[in-house]
Amino acid sequence: MLQQSTLLNNDDSITQVDKKFKRAIEDGFPFVQISEIAEAESWRKEIYRPIYHLHKWWAQRLGSVFRAIILASVLPQNTPILDYFYQKNDLNGLVVFDPFMGSGTTIGEAIKLGCTAIGRDINPVAYNTVRAAFARVSKDDVDRVFSSLDDGVGEKIRALYRLNDGSEVLYFFWVKEVVCPNCGSDTRLFKDFIFSRHTYPSKNPKAQCVCPKCGEVFFTRYDSTLENCPHCAHIFNPQIGLANHTKASCESCGSEFRIVDAVKQVGIPPSHKLYAKMILLPSGEKVYCRITEEDLNMYKKAELLLKCTTPLIANLSIKPGYNTNQVLNYCYRRWDQFFNARQLLALTWLGKAIRDIENPDLRLVFGILFSGIIEFNNMFCSFKGEGTGAVRHMFAHHILKPERQPLEANVWGTNKSSGSFSTLYKTRLLRALEYRSDPFEVEVVRKGEKIIRRKCFNCNNPIADEIALVKKANEIKSKSVYLSCGDSSRTDLLNKSVDLIVTDPPFFDNVHYSELADFFYAWQRPLFNPIEKTVVTTRNNMDVQDTETEKFADKLAAVFLECHRVLRDNGLLVFTYHHSREEGWFAIAHAVTNSGFSFVSAHPVKSEMSVAIPKSQSKEPIDIDIILACQKKESDMRERLECDIAFDGAMKMAKQQIQEFRLHNKRLSQNDIRVILLSHLLVYLAPGRDRIEFIEDFKKLSLKAKLRVEEGIEK
Repeated sequence: MLQQSTLLNNDDSITQVDKKFKRAIEDGFPFVQISEIAEAESWRKEIYRPIYHLHKWWAQRLGSVFRAIILASVLPQNTPILDYFYQKNDLNGLVVFDPFMGSGTTIGEAIKLGCTAIGRDINPVAYNTVRAAFARVSKDDVDRVFSSLDDGVGEKIRALYRLNDGSEVLYFFWVKEVVCPNCGSDTRLFKDFIFSRHTYPSKNPKAQCVCPKCGEVFFTRYDSTLENCPHCAHIFNPQIGLANHTKASCESCGSEFRIVDAVKQVGIPPSHKLYAKMILLPSGEKVYCRITEEDLNMYKKAELLLKCTTPLIANLSIKPGYNTNQVLNYCYRRWDQFFNARQLLALTWLGKAIRDIENPDLRLVFGILFSGIIEFNNMFCSFKGEGTGAVRHMFAHHILKPERQPLEANVWGTNKSSGSFSTLYKTRLLRALEYRSDPFEVEVVRKGEKIIRRKCFNCNNPIADEIALVKKANEIKSKSVYLSCGDSSRTDLLNKSVDLIVTDPPFFDNVHYSELADFFYAWQRPLFNPIEKTVVTTRNNMDVQDTETEKFADKLAAVFLECHRVLRDNGLLVFTYHHSREEGWFAIAHAVTNSGFSFVSAHPVKSEMSVAIPKSQSKEPIDIDIILACQKKESDMRERLECDIAFDGAMKMAKQQIQEFRLHNKRLSQNDIRVILLSHLLVYLAPGRDRIEFIEDFKKLSLKAKLRVEEGIEK
């Protein structure tokens, strides 16, 4: 067992560690081996780290990486980190702070290692999510509340999707309609008329088709180009729809028009039309069917019930922004317009039932579970197809994309449902509670050419037993957890009260979390802040995200300056980062040096899942993060290096790390190689330079680095 005394001097105080003492994060970090573990975790993050996936958040980092960072930040250099990775360690007394806690990865990993954990985030959706993940609730109490909800509001919601013959509708298939600017008739935005395919169509060619003339649903092949409708004998090519990219062809007059122009001309979001459903028969068989009069009457009934109900969702407007302008172009003005009447009714019933839960911790936990299901139950979701989870949630592309053929799922769900309250209760909440009681690590074992992933237990402190939540900074004590919501450039933490800062800051021109988080906040505010009327958005002027490099760098520097204040003199600031553009690296260099820190080491490590959609669409995707370790500038005793020597040193380190990856069959893209080299330039240029000289030299050498990578770094 690793005790904190590994690093302590005779007075048993971590503040007395010699400033010359080198830690493993500075020299000897096993980035290849940790990357292998992280790779295994990345494929099933919701299984291997369920506690950080209780609710949607963006850029959820890998727990195994952050566990390794914390261990390597307290162990001496060249310590075999993996010898401790699968042990039950007790870093009692070590205070770890994350100023951008997001989904709570740093917090959970710190708790498992016996640390005192402090987390802060400016976004209330992130804050509420982490609070729920570590709320003091028992599985028995959670089961009891769910059973009560199931018997009450659950039955009301199930009735909205139950047909007269006793079968239940799993999914309703809808298509957007727009008004033709030429003739004024409605046009359905079908991309094609095959609406259900298998994930692996070459092995499972059977698909579902809808007749564009009569609406009949029937079997076909996924690659069929000629169909004769069995109901009306209409002959058509199911591969050719009415909408193609940005344009559509009118069903009545045949004229072609731009879809967004047609929407803007009407001035309201497009309407929707039902065209198919998937039902679950009492026998357990799933069947595709056409829409009937019963289905239309069921929906009309839901519309009437909604008119007699006050929707729970707050009447919040959608504000212009980098990620919201697309939906504003489609004339969406409020968040409630993302839902159809039946979804609004079911979600309102469920949300109000949860709001009535007396115990505040249980209300929080179920409120976050509820907030999580709206990602799968709105008219921006789509059908993924057979052979996988049916619902493609609205943030699959990390943007707000108006879906032309949306999918409406059964909100409460069945044992065959995807994305419903009852299924996410099992796969998210119960799984997280089980992990809290008996946390584990992913162990990668090689047997010849075969890689085996398995769970390793008895290597962590149980999270449920260790949590002692406090509400104020002056209440922080050993193994307590202090979570707060607000601007991390201004905290209530005492000077030099933190031993280690571990975080993952936002990227300046990437996903703007607050713009997207407002979608959840519109439902969370009535649940958690029913009295608060003034805060109508999670956006904040001090949010560290901006499309302008200098503004982003200044905001990040302000947070890092606060980190400098609360960090002990011998402490470390360690964060993960990558960026494909030079401006992103200039911003991070500016933020670190302007806050009084110096880069001391850089290690590449596996980033998020390789097949994530934003990555798969990139020509040269970045598949690694860089772990950047920093110490206070005054503690950096290294000698200044001239630019040529610094560049040669960075090249040497980059080549070594690239070679280590390649020896383990890890493919690196050109952008991966470039960020590795840039990270080492930061380290080699840092000592002995003032911030202005540092930035100027880094900009100059980054251009040289770009050319060397393009030529081939081995040359």
